[in-house]
Amino acid sequence: MDFGTGIIGLSFLLFCFIIFVLLSRSNRKREKQLLQQLTGLAKQNNSTISKHDTWNHSAIGIDKTANILFVICNTNSGDVAHTINLSEIERCGVMNANKAIRNKEERFKMIEKLELVFANRDKNKPETIVELYNINNDNSALSGELQLAEKWCKIANDNCKGSSIKK
Repeated sequence: MDFGTGIIGLSFLLFCFIIFVLLSRSNRKREKQLLQQLTGLAKQNNSTISKHDTWNHSAIGIDKTANILFVICNTNSGDVAHTINLSEIERCGVMNANKAIRNKEERFKMIEKLELVFANRDKNKPETIVELYNINNDNSALSGELQLAEKWCKIANDNCKGSSIKK
């Protein structure tokens, strides 16, 4: 009886290990594909990526010498690519749309959408909006997107020499 239980336990551990390996291999493959797309977008603009991050089905990177920010977002409705020349940007800000939720004991806010907003120096040009998280397309729980938005907002503002905006 103890031998049978041991075999079952060992089989379960092996099964969990195989699933873990397959998931991590899939994540690495997806990240590599996103970086290839980001690098390809940069090459189209005669640039190279000097710093980057990936999350969910998206990637962001910057060419610090050319002062250009690149973003790739793979969504259900299609791929979206942004090329933002930071020399033309006055400032960048993080905008999060949230919804207040109340239960019997407390009230809290749930982030529905998280975006980077780039205000152009030329006031006749519209703002460039880059969506980093949308509850309708992404996981229901944030997994570092807010910190990522703040990090890249700071990087963008440091490179466009403007002041940050909060909405």
